Amino acid sequence: MYPTFFFEMKKIIFILVFFCCISVYAEKKFVVTASAINNGSWIAGDTIVLKNGTWTNQTIALKANGTATNPIVLMAETQGKVILTGNSRLSFSGSYLIVTGLFFKDGTLSGSDVISFRTSASETATYCTLKNTAIINYNPADNTVDSKWVSLYGNSNTVEHCSFENKTNSGTLMVVWLNNGLSANHSISNNYFGYRNPNVDANGNELNGQEIIRIGDSSTSMTTANVTVNGNYFEKCNGEIEVVSNKSCGNTYINNLFQECKGMLTLRHGNSCIVEGNYFFGNGVSETGGVRIIGENHTVYNNYFENLRGSGYRAALCIVRGKENSALSEYYQVKNALVAFNTFVNCSQAFNINYNSSSSLTLPPINTTIAHNHIFNSSSSYNNVTVDQTNISKMSVTWKNNLMNQGRYTDFSYTASQVVTGKDAKMTQVATSTPIYEPGSTSALKNYSTTEYANITTDIRGRLRTAASKTPGASQLSGTVSISMPVKEETGASFTNSITTDTSPLTSNKNWSYTLTANGVEISFQTAGSINLYNLNGSNILAQKAYENSTLSINLPKGLYLLQFINNQGYKSIEKILIKK
Repeated sequence: MYPTFFFEMKKIIFILVFFCCISVYAEKKFVVTASAINNGSWIAGDTIVLKNGTWTNQTIALKANGTATNPIVLMAETQGKVILTGNSRLSFSGSYLIVTGLFFKDGTLSGSDVISFRTSASETATYCTLKNTAIINYNPADNTVDSKWVSLYGNSNTVEHCSFENKTNSGTLMVVWLNNGLSANHSISNNYFGYRNPNVDANGNELNGQEIIRIGDSSTSMTTANVTVNGNYFEKCNGEIEVVSNKSCGNTYINNLFQECKGMLTLRHGNSCIVEGNYFFGNGVSETGGVRIIGENHTVYNNYFENLRGSGYRAALCIVRGKENSALSEYYQVKNALVAFNTFVNCSQAFNINYNSSSSLTLPPINTTIAHNHIFNSSSSYNNVTVDQTNISKMSVTWKNNLMNQGRYTDFSYTASQVVTGKDAKMTQVATSTPIYEPGSTSALKNYSTTEYANITTDIRGRLRTAASKTPGASQLSGTVSISMPVKEETGASFTNSITTDTSPLTSNKNWSYTLTANGVEISFQTAGSINLYNLNGSNILAQKAYENSTLSINLPKGLYLLQFINNQGYKSIEKILIKK
């Protein structure tokens, strides 16, 4: 008994001494140059604090290893107050590193990654996190230079609550680089991506390679990457048709919001991906699209598409025709796709099936099911379904119980079991952060449901879909909401959405200022852009253009408001104003 007791006590004492040593030797160190970071000897539990100020032409290359319980943290002294500019860039490798609070702003870095999850080809990052960091307007003078803002290497890394705005040069904004046969297992969540316009060729066509996110490439497209893209907000990301470009297998895209993006979430290469619970708002803007499917075993369900104006490749839901003996870089045939429980509202072209602009592509989709979707149109002018007739006899697409109230069809004839008409869903706009249409309480769908697809257990907002009752479209008629759609002001780096309680005149980026008046507020604009005013319920009570060197007076009742200005170069700022009268 006694030997065992003393042995156990020795183990406990050893463990206590071990952790005490960690706490003694781990340190918090303030640094003012990149060399102090690069040449430091960092151990698990260390915190490296970059002093506030402007860091110009600094190349940070951190190589270190923390642990799951004692990561190494590289952080700004004050979140958002460390401004990296000029040719500054950051790379890090090792394990369990956390980078937070950095602001890459108005730089001119050319040809290199701004942030890289590796310090060399053989030194990559594992279990590392980039968070609460922003890259805004960080572009070389020559916009034809191809460079990336973020390159993810290694495995099990996270990018969360970061902001990326106004990339103007060529090159994908964020790339997940893969090694054949190795899963990346990264998470890209709750980030804000905004304001990218395309670089074009001499004919005015978008240049390739201007995606916002790309996961893999052609050469690694058969690798199971297992990357999750969740809760991100994409706004006016117009670099090219592929806003998000999937080029690998086994990835999940869930609960992301696309606002006025002239492009698609494109399953370009690879197989077995899930697109679930995403929102696509076109707001009537030309060329706005939804999801494009290429490859095998993809599942697209519980998504919401509204007022999209794209067609062809940019339709709300496009299933592409494949190429025989396709190379990795070409178009694989669509096989075994499931498109179910999606809602389409007033889209110019909801479904475009078997589409391709090239006559050399001849393989139509096979073993594919389109079931229990809901198209709701306020006008019969919208196109519900278009089916390209190329090799139509070889196509095998099963349509089941898709609710469509009115609209046009091109080369598509349906039976009563394929498309259901005459059911009034009583669609009603609901007060989500961005309003959507859902069936009302008196909907004719109340007793119209299905028991299929046992694996689809919730709707777009997390309400339970019971085994006995699944309503067509993305939304159930009732239930407890457990998933919130992404909100612009709640994604991205916190300091890019910072607001102040000071009621004195404020200026943001020297573009605009406001002054409280006896009746409300007076806003002065030094540059052109747009202004939005929100009440505390999140309702937009004013949205209009702002003109250079102009003044706008707004009468407002007593209360608290959010005032947002976006200039024509894509810079955004938001202030909180308090009307006390």
